[in-house]
Amino acid sequence: MPARPTVKFQVFAACAHMSLVLTGTVASAQTPVSLSDCDAQSFQSVLRAAPAGSARDARAVWLNSQLIRWPQSPASDRFRLYYSSQGQIVHSLNTPVRGADGAIDLTVYTGALMRSVAERFRYLTGGVVLKLADSDLSRVNDLLREQLVLVREDAQGRVRDATQLQIAAALDDLYADAARVPNLGASTARGRTHFRLWAPTAQRVSACLFDNAAGAAVDMQAMQRDSRTGIWKATRKPDQSNRYYRYLVDVFVAGVGVVRNHVTDPYSVSLSADSARSLVANLDADTLKPPGWDETAAPSTVAAATDMVIYELHVRDFSINDATVSTSLRGKYLAFTESESNGMRHMRALAQSGLTDVHLLPVFDFATVPESGCTTPQPSGSADGEVQQALIESTKSSDCFNWGYDPLHFNAPEGSYASDAGDGA
Repeated sequence: MPARPTVKFQVFAACAHMSLVLTGTVASAQTPVSLSDCDAQSFQSVLRAAPAGSARDARAVWLNSQLIRWPQSPASDRFRLYYSSQGQIVHSLNTPVRGADGAIDLTVYTGALMRSVAERFRYLTGGVVLKLADSDLSRVNDLLREQLVLVREDAQGRVRDATQLQIAAALDDLYADAARVPNLGASTARGRTHFRLWAPTAQRVSACLFDNAAGAAVDMQAMQRDSRTGIWKATRKPDQSNRYYRYLVDVFVAGVGVVRNHVTDPYSVSLSADSARSLVANLDADTLKPPGWDETAAPSTVAAATDMVIYELHVRDFSINDATVSTSLRGKYLAFTESESNGMRHMRALAQSGLTDVHLLPVFDFATVPESGCTTPQPSGSADGEVQQALIESTKSSDCFNWGYDPLHFNAPEGSYASDAGDGA
């Protein structure tokens, strides 16, 4: 996923406290979207279910935006790429394809692959390489947002074999420019907030806005897709800092159909409890900095990485059983601010003995720890006993402890270590 990108929009909407400017067109979809959709509790709503008999496997691989390799497939018969915006393609052996919006004829490619392509896909051998006509290349951008089924069929159009496709290389080829676009996510500047989401296969994206972490959505807007980068974007004014948001993303999912995903921002810098809603936050805002943050220089303890002496530390383990830490701060980030606790006195002693750096085990947003209301099991008996094993198994989904190697939002801090998990700030 590319690093953060930019935006704009045109259409006017108004509320009591904001105006909205939007620009451009949005891919058409048969299922309308409304403000009430923003408050759905489920992750996914099926807008158009896939019919029985639609392809699930993906044996064919896009090599770039024009070439496709189908390993183990003979080069005989003819090849067609069928597409359906609503995911209704059905295929059965020895019968014609049904439910497609149309198809593109492919030809067998016998030329040499570019060195970079051959190197990237050196693990793929045999089979046939297929080529889209130059005249069809302009359509690939939109086709990748639909159901695609590659079919080998006889002269009468009867299916001999069919598969879906792995599309990563085509996305890389088409949307390389996205890597140079800064500020994906929600960013604020000059009294505006920009929302930018890289979702090149989405058919439609809408942004939902909330005044707080728990209330109903107060506004929703369609987002515009940049066909050059695959980034969906919108700009709002005034600055939306300290409000929450989520996205509604309509997209085709193999074996399921066209769905509407209700999702947080993968580029979130903070979220409400249990990662339910993303927070609009300007990390340069004075309200989000500890006192003295800008004036405090980073220590210059070592001149080179080879001089580092590193201590690995788990945030919760550091203080959870330290009786000299305030009860409410045990296992939390703020335990490190209690300078006279046993743990902090020990850290100072280590520093005086030559320790130069502390490496924290993951502090990004975990997928599995409840950020409010987690529990600490109290096992008893032998470690290999069935009673203790059963307790650990029954409480693992609510346990406060986790090593943290299961990031949900890589750029946001874990909420279970926060003093108030419900406050994104």
